[in-house]
Amino acid sequence: MKYLIGVIWLMSISQAFAFTKEFTEAELQEMVSAIMPITRSKFFVTMTLSEPRLDLLESSNEIGLGANIKASALGSHGGSGSGYLTGSLSYNQEQGALYFVNAKLLELNLNNVSAEQQEDIKKLLQPVVGTILGSRPIYVLDDSDLKQKLAKASLESLEVRDGKLIITLSAF
Repeated sequence: MKYLIGVIWLMSISQAFAFTKEFTEAELQEMVSAIMPITRSKFFVTMTLSEPRLDLLESSNEIGLGANIKASALGSHGGSGSGYLTGSLSYNQEQGALYFVNAKLLELNLNNVSAEQQEDIKKLLQPVVGTILGSRPIYVLDDSDLKQKLAKASLESLEVRDGKLIITLSAF
């Protein structure tokens, strides 16, 4: 009986230290815009993303991101244009930060580049997309806020619902 009471007590305390944060598309758009432009090089590819356009994708619980792209590969292939990618968010418990991960480059439209070259460039850019977007956090918990600091321990859930990104963290 003591064990059952202890479990119930711990569950009620954990609810007390739960922290839920909701972000609208506009708020996320502002956060993503603040970290761009981003330029990264990997192997023989250099890529710059700028002017992001963010979409919350409720059906897949992902984030869609359109952006202007400037890319060059192997010195002779490259151009500028636009692209669209999807990905999800991952929580880094140690940093109390959310990162864009699992990026998939779905569309690439480079000006003055043939369709064949665009497919080659798209293949080369795919690994760079993950590196470029995963390099900076989208959101970091505020350590000066006691509730956020306590909730830094673990991610309970992260979902896209009703046009918002809803993050629930818990101290237990």
